[in-house]
Amino acid sequence: MELFETILNRRSIRNFTGKPIPKEDLERMVDAGRLAPSATNRQMWNFIVITRREILDDVLHHFHASRKYETFEDGKCDGASAIIAVVMDEVNEYWREDGSAAAENILLAAKALGYGSCWIEGQVRPHEEHFRELLSIPKGKRILLMIALGHPVKWPPSPAKKALSEILHWERYREP
Repeated sequence: MELFETILNRRSIRNFTGKPIPKEDLERMVDAGRLAPSATNRQMWNFIVITRREILDDVLHHFHASRKYETFEDGKCDGASAIIAVVMDEVNEYWREDGSAAAENILLAAKALGYGSCWIEGQVRPHEEHFRELLSIPKGKRILLMIALGHPVKWPPSPAKKALSEILHWERYREP
């Protein structure tokens, strides 16, 4: 899939079939994250790929418990066959930016490989200590976000996006 087509067609998927993702495809997604830019090329990230059902169920249970998904009618990442935790070393001033760049690469790689994905951040923070223990994350490392992955039950239609003319400014900011 061509880059701009991949960007155009990527969606947040919250309902998955549960069909497994081959290990090779998960490794390709993580490799895409590894290749992201980072401040001074420090590459302060680690990625934990979760595929064991009991760990997935524990993580998904905590996502549900956070009650942040009440506004979404299309699921709570049910049936995800994998979750990638983006783990960062927060000694780097730009750890959030670096990890976000890596996560976006993973999301785009997932779509290019034919999988659905969902960036999950707000449901991670309230349970970060539980997840740190569950995933054996050492002190000094933080879970920036998790990415749910799988085969979508359905691909949702494209959400409305602002027109380029509404957000593009040349030389100086201008009021609409």
